[in-house]
Amino acid sequence: MLTFNIKFKYFLLIFLLILTFGSVNSKKKSNLVVHGSYTFETYEGQKNIAVYASFFNNSDENIEIDSFFSNLSPRIEMHDIKIKNDVVKMIMIEDVVVKKKSELFLQPGGKHLMFFEINRKLNDGDSFDLKVILKNGNELFTKVMVLNKKLKSNFLN
Repeated sequence: MLTFNIKFKYFLLIFLLILTFGSVNSKKKSNLVVHGSYTFETYEGQKNIAVYASFFNNSDENIEIDSFFSNLSPRIEMHDIKIKNDVVKMIMIEDVVVKKKSELFLQPGGKHLMFFEINRKLNDGDSFDLKVILKNGNELFTKVMVLNKKLKSNFLN
């Protein structure tokens, strides 16, 4: 019962993040929506982080993501985790496509955005901007919420 209550709390937390920080703006109308972007606080001197989000494609066409941009990092890549012979490897995803009428979930233990050489320490409660640049020229903007690192283990179970 206690495990159910803890998991429900974190489900509720993610739902609130979606409502609070999931707002999206774009230069042109887009049928791709990004919600619930988050990462975890960092320690002093940490240079790389993983960021998680959910993408929803409401259109009848596949939508390709060209790149990501944030003032926090000079290089952002989408990665997936593959396990082979008990060895965990991160694999860069070169062609990011959100298929028509589908979702793409970035979450701990799976697909995620890697921010390299971040330029500041992130604290619980902070947020920063993320721009998603689509191949069709549209740009989506969202805020990434920084969560307490103690919560991280709850997302992996």
